[in-house]
Amino acid sequence: MNDAIVVGGGPAGLHLAYRLSSAGLNVAVIDDQTYIGEHAVCSGVIGEEAFGRFALPERSVVTKIHTFRAVSPLGKILEHRSPSALARVVKKSEFNKDLAFACREAGVKFHLGCYVTAVQREKHGMAISCRSRHGEESFLRARVAAIASGVKVSLTKDLGLVKPREFLRAVQAEVVTGKDGAEHPTEIYVGSQVAPGGFGWKIPLGQGRYRIGLMSSSSARPFFSALLERAAPEVQVNSVRLSAKAIAQAPIGKPVADRLLVIGEAAGHIKTSTGGGIYYGLLSAEFASQVLLDAFRRGAFSSQALSAFERYCQSAFGNEIFLGYLLRKLVARFPDSFIEKAFARAKETDFFAKLNGKLSFDWHQRAILASMRMLFDFS
Repeated sequence: MNDAIVVGGGPAGLHLAYRLSSAGLNVAVIDDQTYIGEHAVCSGVIGEEAFGRFALPERSVVTKIHTFRAVSPLGKILEHRSPSALARVVKKSEFNKDLAFACREAGVKFHLGCYVTAVQREKHGMAISCRSRHGEESFLRARVAAIASGVKVSLTKDLGLVKPREFLRAVQAEVVTGKDGAEHPTEIYVGSQVAPGGFGWKIPLGQGRYRIGLMSSSSARPFFSALLERAAPEVQVNSVRLSAKAIAQAPIGKPVADRLLVIGEAAGHIKTSTGGGIYYGLLSAEFASQVLLDAFRRGAFSSQALSAFERYCQSAFGNEIFLGYLLRKLVARFPDSFIEKAFARAKETDFFAKLNGKLSFDWHQRAILASMRMLFDFS
């Protein structure tokens, strides 16, 4: 019998496992990857605040971001520069490996290459049914369990717990252009012809390498060729390797049940404005560890005893998630002609200067409210 089992070896699950094991609990992580970092599909952009708050490993950092540039459908530019770094870009597979290394050092046990087929509640704990890639069945038991399985929602659906309102579709490729670009701005492309209901990006990595991708409310792949031709015209689309993933949007339902928590992207704890899930996932894991450690001290594991987890998450980023979702849905309704006019108006009024003190890489509520006021005034 383990004290805790974490289903999912992404940043949220790994951070939770590390926190619980460091506090003296017997913890296991189950994941269907054969090694941690195998399926790490991500833009890899993490805000500076996360590195300061969680003392994250820095070995995987490839560059820092000081400037963001928003590009309209017809090429108008709005740019925000910061004298200090706003975010860092990591190689996600290596970032996850470093988190896993810290877990192993803390005593966490890993069961890799295991597909979780069922999570069942027993009298004194949770039973996790697994199947290996060779078809072998096994069971693990723990006093509590946490689901940190990202957008694989079959487990939470079966348990009647939290689920996303919808999914965005994202694709990305790493390309080489032959130009250095380490100090170039990170570019954000908007418009219904670029990515309906979302946006595209071009993230410089240095040494002529870029991550180019987009997320969309419809299939993203048909729009990638046009974005690549615009962002890196010298690169042929048939020469790149595309990675794809779904991005959860806005949670519905409870992330807590008796002896069970749902955390990170599995609980919809991501920035709905940008699709970034690492920082909110880490915060989610931090709150979960506090609640579970308190539950072990008191010997109380009911949904009521664990309900503080939901309150912590709602207080920290609930409004951020709701407003980001609302803004994205609102902007998706605007034609590209309106976006062009909004860019022109924002440039005339020095909109970014007006947002001075309201812009934060990870916390968008104040900037979103200011942006919505501008859009409604303009319309």
